[in-house]
Amino acid sequence: MLNAHFVSVYVDGTYLQANADTEADELAAYRELFAELNRANGQRQKAGQPQLSTGTVHAYVFAADGRALDSRHVAHAGPASVIEMLETAVKTLQVAAGQPIVAPSSQSPRPDCADDALALHLTARYLVPRGSPEARRDVAGELVPLDATRLGGERSGQWSALPSEDWYVLERNEWTRLLPNARVAAGDSWQVDPNVAETLLTRFYPTTELNDLSKNRLDERSLKLTAISVDDDRVRARIDGVLKMKHPFYPGRDDDNFVEATIIGLIEFDPAKPHIDSLQIVTDGATYGGSSNRSQPFGVALQIVP
Repeated sequence: MLNAHFVSVYVDGTYLQANADTEADELAAYRELFAELNRANGQRQKAGQPQLSTGTVHAYVFAADGRALDSRHVAHAGPASVIEMLETAVKTLQVAAGQPIVAPSSQSPRPDCADDALALHLTARYLVPRGSPEARRDVAGELVPLDATRLGGERSGQWSALPSEDWYVLERNEWTRLLPNARVAAGDSWQVDPNVAETLLTRFYPTTELNDLSKNRLDERSLKLTAISVDDDRVRARIDGVLKMKHPFYPGRDDDNFVEATIIGLIEFDPAKPHIDSLQIVTDGATYGGSSNRSQPFGVALQIVP
């Protein structure tokens, strides 16, 4: 239905309105859509018709000229309800089926950055015990991701249904502070600069409604590197760390939710150039929650993408 009859668009309204880089015409278009929703509801009220549900966590259908046709709050946007909304819109507008006008592409592209910078890709996802009904069966381990084949079914669209992604860039003056200040031998250890450790770890949280990093409070964060092997042009080092970070679930609503995680990883670098060839960091036994919200296991994986 979506591919044949609609142009699908998603908008993060909170980000769009808070981001200083948002283009003025994009922001105006976003606000005009909600103004149209208010106009449509005013007309429906005068006509004694049910009003459209409005808000930021909604699915909407607009006509090509911007008219608001229908909406569903995500709590009521099960497959049957959404299909009914789409079929009604197709019938009302008499839209003929066709090919998608936009080719599928990655929704999380690698950011452009300087040649001597590092682009890092992060994936975070909730985990469940392997024996849980919603657990994937093709992954080994006591804790495993959720089964993505359940998506599209009833009550499968909660925050834990999909992994979240993020990108960030370490400039040369940042990633060089991951490396030792002098030559090292196998077995030697060194601590990562606390500011660089904070940059790396402040995004280590599962999917929530709050993505404002300034609201995070890092109570404990450390990364220690230990050389495993040393050659003329290659040092391989193990990464060990800990993280305790306060991260509220909702914007503008404080709570006692904390991230607690052990960090492990591996880095390979040429100390002479210097140059980092590989960087991989994952969580081990990470949990998120608090006294008013049971702790949930989650996992994070971070790696360089050339």
